[in-house]
Amino acid sequence: GGGEGGGGQGGSYGGEVSVYVGNIPWHTQWQTIKDLFLDYGVKHVDVGQERNGRMRGWAILKFASKEDAAAAIKDMNGADLEGRAIEVRYDGKS
Repeated sequence: GGGEGGGGQGGSYGGEVSVYVGNIPWHTQWQTIKDLFLDYGVKHVDVGQERNGRMRGWAILKFASKEDAAAAIKDMNGADLEGRAIEVRYDGKS
């Protein structure tokens, strides 16, 4: 392995790093998602919900550092969650 990743706009501003997780089965609980990413230091899970409380199939995870977020994306993108391959990537709002 090794080597530095390229690019990016400077360092983090001490803030949290947002990671988007998609293709989540709608019956999945947010606790399940948090447990799945606990090893990567996930701080917070914000799931997209319909007005009736039903899951929309995506979530935004907050990580303490870019390193934690990068590890989660690298390991968990395409991982199996209750029979579905989830999509894990940086939240595209930056």
